[in-house]
Amino acid sequence: MPSIYWKSKPPFRHLRLNEKVVNVKDSQDFYKFVALNQKRLFENQFIQKSSASENLRLHNFKNIQYTADLGIGQAGNVFKVVLDTGSANLWIDSNRCSEQGCMRHKQYKHEESHSFLPLNQELTVEFGSGELKGLVNSDTIYFGDITLPRQNLAEITSENGIIFKSLDFDGILGLAYPQMAPKNFNPVFDNMMQQHALEKNQFAFYFAKDPNDITHSEFTLGGYNQAHVDGEINYHNVIDKYYWMIKADSILVGGKDIGLCNDGSCKLIVDTGTSIMSGPMDDVGTLLRNLNVKDHCSEVKSLPNITFKIDGIDYTLEPEEYVKPTTADSSAFAEMNSSEDQSMVEVNSWDCIASFIPLDIQEPQGPAWILGDVFLRKYYSIYDRDNDRVGFAKAKQ
Repeated sequence: MPSIYWKSKPPFRHLRLNEKVVNVKDSQDFYKFVALNQKRLFENQFIQKSSASENLRLHNFKNIQYTADLGIGQAGNVFKVVLDTGSANLWIDSNRCSEQGCMRHKQYKHEESHSFLPLNQELTVEFGSGELKGLVNSDTIYFGDITLPRQNLAEITSENGIIFKSLDFDGILGLAYPQMAPKNFNPVFDNMMQQHALEKNQFAFYFAKDPNDITHSEFTLGGYNQAHVDGEINYHNVIDKYYWMIKADSILVGGKDIGLCNDGSCKLIVDTGTSIMSGPMDDVGTLLRNLNVKDHCSEVKSLPNITFKIDGIDYTLEPEEYVKPTTADSSAFAEMNSSEDQSMVEVNSWDCIASFIPLDIQEPQGPAWILGDVFLRKYYSIYDRDNDRVGFAKAKQ
């Protein structure tokens, strides 16, 4: 990679996150969707500063989705992207896609960009909530103060999955390790690292806990923001440089080991692109049977805490943090699921659910649990590529 020169190296910078969801009518409809899943159990230019604003207006819809602004082709051509530590590619909705789900988002028009370079490599990726097909090309992107010429990006040509049709984001900016990306695809953060764009190859997330807080969720690039840290930061080594994967000693329910980590450890994936939590199907079934949440909706505080013990450190979720309400009306499922899915599920009597769904991740990365935004709202998270570790601290609200 050719050398890139700075007049001066910028300090770390804080980017405000947008939080928004549309079409999913409210958070209760979203958590009914979670309930459904539970029921199935049983080139070379100088990098330069961007003129784009860093203080982006926040849009919060019940803490379901978080996005940041990304300029493509020119700083003012802004797209809302999910910053996703659970994937590695940069996906952007494009006018190459004429499907309904694509048409309702802002679409990237490569023919209007003077910095566009065609590569024409096909790419297909499956997510937990759908599938994306695209064409890999390159263009200049503007992310905070950073300008990255010739950044690989996948223009979406087809999308399959109700989540992509329902949520209000224009793309996904993957922040996982480059081993997850296809051959010759250079992820955004790795491009920054190769260009020595940052003093520290770190980034961090703060997700405001109050769903009505529309001003304080934050992504920090090149370090972390001490103002969001309450107490000590504990770091845990990445055990597989694919996901941001760490190891738990055990997962406790009400302080008791119920056998969720039978071999003495569980793999944990720290994933900012997942709104809730997930685990292997059999283990989530065991967890939900022990919790029996739906029979305790009127007395949530009586439910047990869930504790992830990592390197001897306890990270505890209280029931008010992992239990979410749902409505008595199940009509939202008609919009979000196929007919055969609907026939398998009856949630009319459910007033609340635990924010866990079953998801079997295949070997060698799986089986594994996913720590999504439910966990990350409580714990400020730092992602350190210099030392290949993840840091957690209680988030200061």
